[in-house]
Amino acid sequence: MAIRRKKLDYEASVTELESLVNRLEQGDISLEESLKLYESGVLLTRDCQDALQAAEQKVQMLMQQSGQSKLVDFDSNISES
Repeated sequence: MAIRRKKLDYEASVTELESLVNRLEQGDISLEESLKLYESGVLLTRDCQDALQAAEQKVQMLMQQSGQSKLVDFDSNISES
């Protein structure tokens, strides 16, 4: 039987993920609890990926509506002159 869970918004999901990682890194929890936390982390990660994908699609739609044809990849290695 699948467990129903409420989807958190992106920021809340990231905050929860950080909390899970901190608990796992402490290493003072049982293997069973670690597995539960890991599973929760996987689900939260999927939620974050879905939210980011939805945001990217929205940006693409807005850009198309304003006449810009496509997004270009961000390159953080380009230095400003």
